[in-house]
Amino acid sequence: MPKRNAKRSTVKKRTSHKTTEQAATNRAARADNAATGRTANTQRGTTLVTHAVGAIPILQRLLRRMRLHDFLQQHLPREDARTKVATPRVILLLLTNLLVSREPVYGVAEWAREFDPQLFDLQPQHIDQLNDDRVGRCLDRMARALNTNLILDVVRHVVQEFDLSLDELHNDSTTVSFCGEYPDAKVERLLAGLMAPAVTWGHSKDHRPDLKQLL
Repeated sequence: MPKRNAKRSTVKKRTSHKTTEQAATNRAARADNAATGRTANTQRGTTLVTHAVGAIPILQRLLRRMRLHDFLQQHLPREDARTKVATPRVILLLLTNLLVSREPVYGVAEWAREFDPQLFDLQPQHIDQLNDDRVGRCLDRMARALNTNLILDVVRHVVQEFDLSLDELHNDSTTVSFCGEYPDAKVERLLAGLMAPAVTWGHSKDHRPDLKQLL
């Protein structure tokens, strides 16, 4: 009898050990999925993690002074309770990307992974949530907020915050080009309560008369 009990005890210990190893493996896998930056192994067996910085801190400083997060939070439609990354954070991340990199929507997550998530007021696990579907839904919510006083509130605050003079106005438009047919956008139409511009041919500042454009 004692031998049988000892054998059962050994089996339990082995099972417990395997369970612990599996849990550690699962945690490591989750950590790898949420990892950001670039890693490199040294000869001493340690791992170095590096993050890009670039102009992000300067841009974040300006965005905070503009209070864009506050205005977005005020004017955007109410969040879904299941939302894991707040829409204002995603919109600000997209804006930062447009200013420094201009990655396509499906590449925003990989671009953001190069940086420390705290630069964007995000957590590492949030990066994996920035798929193109999530970003698209955020843009839809942003479009619905454009028929509010969002733009007016931002402009009014920026003028006061940066002490801007309104004696002169310089309008420097940039061509926004499109590839594809866009059959539903041949003429202006009402979309989400706003008049959506037509996607058609015009004077291209990019010297691409073969592409349709907005501006």
